[in-house]
Parts: sequence; structure tokens; C-alpha cells
Amino acid sequence: MKTADAIVALTQLARGERPYSLENREAEDVLNLSLALLMELSVALDRIDRLERLLAERTDMDLNELRATDYAEGPAAQEREDATNALIARVLRIRLDPRTRG
Repeated sequence: MKTADAIVALTQLARGERPYSLENREAEDVLNLSLALLMELSVALDRIDRLERLLAERTDMDLNELRATDYAEGPAAQEREDATNALIARVLRIRLDPRTRG
């Protein structure tokens, strides 16, 4: 099972009313989405930077040349698409939660 599918499946198992802290549910949803995106972006940027620097150091490749590399097709492109779908599911999990409907 892919990560995105697992997240969707977990949200479908939710029971009861979803607790809210703010008076406006929509504002809280936007805040939750924003915080989820911020966390995802922070982790991703840190990992990308560390990996790029390590690879450039170990291969004597120029860091800017490494960052300009593009893989538009093939297995790497499919893996990136799957990772993007998983990211979208994690960030939008609040909107996928059946307890928020109604």
C-alpha cells in the first residue's frame, strides 16, 4: 500500500466529532494545512540540502551542476510523482477526514 493510500484509509477510520480549538472551522482548517505544509517543507529542504552537499562532496561534482540535474521520465519520475501524491494526502488529510463533513 502506498503512503497516500494508507493516510486516506486511516482518515476513513476516524470516529466521533473532530475537536476544534478556534471558533471558525474553516480558519482552523487553513491553519492546520499551513502548518502541515510548513513542516513538510522544512524537513524536505533540510534533507535535500544535506544530501546535495554530501553528494557533491563525495563525487567532486559542482553543487550548482548537481542542483540543475533533471529527471523528467523513468522510474525516478514515477517515484517523485508517488512522493508528491503522498505529500498531498498528508497535507490535505484534514479535508479528507470524514468527521469534518456536515
